Amino acid sequence: MRKAVLVSLIILINIVFINVTLGQNQIKYKTYNQGNFEKNKVSDEIYNLWIGKSNWFSALKDSISYFVDDRNYKGIINYGVTFRSKNYRNFNFVEHLSMCFLKVEVTKCDYNPKDNVLSIEGFVSGNDDWGWNVLIKGKKEKKYVDIFLGEKTDTLRNCYLGKIVNKDSIEVKLNNKETNEFTVLDKFPAFYFKKYSHYRTILGKRLPFKISGKVTSKTLLVFGSGETYSEIFDLGAMIFDPKKNDRKKIVKKEELDCRPLIHANELIADIEREKVQKQEINYYTYTKNAESYILARQYGRAKEQYNFLAQKYPILFARDIHNAMRCAILSRDYKNAFWWGEKLALKGIELPYFNSKIFAVLRKNPEWKSFSVKYDSVSKNAQHKWNLNLKKELTDLLNEDQAEYGRENRKSARILHETTERVTGKLIDLLKKEGYPSEEKIGSLVVRDTVLVPFPSFNVLIMHALQQKPDNLSILNELLDKSSNALEYDGKRRVKNMLGEGSCLRIYKGNLYNSKSCGGNELEIRKISFMFSNPKGFIMDYGNFVIEAHDSKYPKEVDDYYEQKYNLIMKLTDDWEFYEKY
Repeated sequence: MRKAVLVSLIILINIVFINVTLGQNQIKYKTYNQGNFEKNKVSDEIYNLWIGKSNWFSALKDSISYFVDDRNYKGIINYGVTFRSKNYRNFNFVEHLSMCFLKVEVTKCDYNPKDNVLSIEGFVSGNDDWGWNVLIKGKKEKKYVDIFLGEKTDTLRNCYLGKIVNKDSIEVKLNNKETNEFTVLDKFPAFYFKKYSHYRTILGKRLPFKISGKVTSKTLLVFGSGETYSEIFDLGAMIFDPKKNDRKKIVKKEELDCRPLIHANELIADIEREKVQKQEINYYTYTKNAESYILARQYGRAKEQYNFLAQKYPILFARDIHNAMRCAILSRDYKNAFWWGEKLALKGIELPYFNSKIFAVLRKNPEWKSFSVKYDSVSKNAQHKWNLNLKKELTDLLNEDQAEYGRENRKSARILHETTERVTGKLIDLLKKEGYPSEEKIGSLVVRDTVLVPFPSFNVLIMHALQQKPDNLSILNELLDKSSNALEYDGKRRVKNMLGEGSCLRIYKGNLYNSKSCGGNELEIRKISFMFSNPKGFIMDYGNFVIEAHDSKYPKEVDDYYEQKYNLIMKLTDDWEFYEKY
C-alpha cells in the first residue's frame, strides 16, 4: 500500500515538474493594436515614395526605392523650364499634381522578445483612380503599395527633368540652357533601406498585407506608393520606449482621397496665399460680386455692385454697362437703367442696340424720346473722336492674319507661325505708337445691331500670339499688362479656353465633363450652365473650360478617352457648334 502511494506521489511530482518546465520554456508574445501604431506614427504627410526608376516625370539613375520629402517641389514651369514647338504646332505644357493618402489598419501584431521578431497583419487602402497630368492620356495602370520594415538610411535625392515630351518636336530649355533627361531641377531630403523586410500589395480598397522582421530601437514600418503620402510608424519607440509617444493624441483625419498641390502649373499654396494677401478691392471685385448675384437671379443686389463700380471708376468696360442696364431693368429701376444707357453712348454704340427685346420696357417709357435723342447725339460725338487710323491698321493686321488662318485657306503650321511672328511685330509697333485700342479709341464690337461682343475682333491677334509663342511675345505681354493695369485692356477676363491651360472642365458634343484628376467646382459648373440658359443676354466670365472638337478622325478613341478620364456632369446643348456663333 505504501509502495503504491509512493509511486503515485512520484508520478504526480514528475507531472508538476514537466508542466513547470514547459511553462518556463513557453514564449510570452507581446501584442500591439491599432492605437499603439497610431500613437507612434511619425513624419505625417511628408514623404512620398519614388519607386525604382521614376518620380513624377524624372528618371533616376538607380533602382533603389526612396522615400522623399518633396514638399518643396515647385512644378516644372516654375523651375524655369520652357517649351517651344519645333514643328510650329501649338504646344502648351500644363502640369497638375495631387498627393493622395493611405489608410493602414492593423488587425494583428505579435512581438517575440526572444528573437526580436515582430509580425504584423492588417489592411491598407488607397486611391487608385486619379490622374496627375491631363496631357498624359495613357491607359490606367495597376499601382502598388510597398511596405518596408527596417532601419532607414538618410540621403539626398535629385529631382531630374526626365522625359516629359518628345524632344524631336519640342525644344526644352532650363533658364535658356539646353537640357537632357538628367538635368537636375531640385534636390530633396530622403531616406532608403539597406536591410529590410518587404511586402507588396495592390493599391486599392482595403487590401490585406502581412509582414514580419527583426526590430531594433531604430526600426520603422513604412507604407508607400507613388504620388501618395507615406504612412510611417516608429516601431523602435513602440516596443523599446513605449513612454516616448504615450501621451501623443491620436488625431483622426477626414476621409481625403487626394490633395491638389499644383493646378495648371501654379502651386496651390501660392494661389491660396495670394487670395489672403490680395484683400484690396479692385474693379473686378465688383464685377465678380455682381455676376455672382446675377447667377442667383438677385438683380437688385447685382445692380448695387455695378453702382458701386461706377462710383469708384469713371471709365467702365462696355460689357459691364451692358449688364448693369439689364440688372436695373429686371429690378424695375428704370431711372437707373437710363442713367447706365447714357454711359453706353460714350462707347459710340448706336441706338439700334436698344432694339433688343429686354429694352422694350424702356422704349415704352415716357423718358425714352428725350433719352434716344440725347443718346444718338452723344454716340455720334464719341464716334467722331475715334482714332480711325488705329482702327484701319488693326483691320489690316486682322486681314493679314486671317489670310493664312482662315478656315477655307488655312496654311501649314510653319506658315502660321511665321505669320504670327510678323503680325505680332507689327501689332507691337502699333501699340507703341498709338497706345492700346481701347473702347474709347475705336469703339466696341456690336454685331447684328443688338449683340455686344465682349472682346474686340483684333483680340484674335493676341490669342494667336499666345498660342504660337513668337520671340517677341514677352514685349507684347509687357504692353498688354500695362494696358490692363490702366483698365484699357480687359486682360483679367481674357478668353482662357482658347489655350486650354489648366482646364478641368470640357465641353464635348454638347456635354459638360469634369476631369477625374480635379475636384468638383460647383460655381464653375453653374457659370457654364448659365451660358446655355441666359435669355436676358448677360455677358459673364464663364471661367476656364475647353471646347473639344467633335470632328476628330478617330471619334471612338475620343469617346473612350472621355469615358476613361472624365466624369459627365450634364448635357448643355444639342448645338455642337454653338461656339461659332456670337
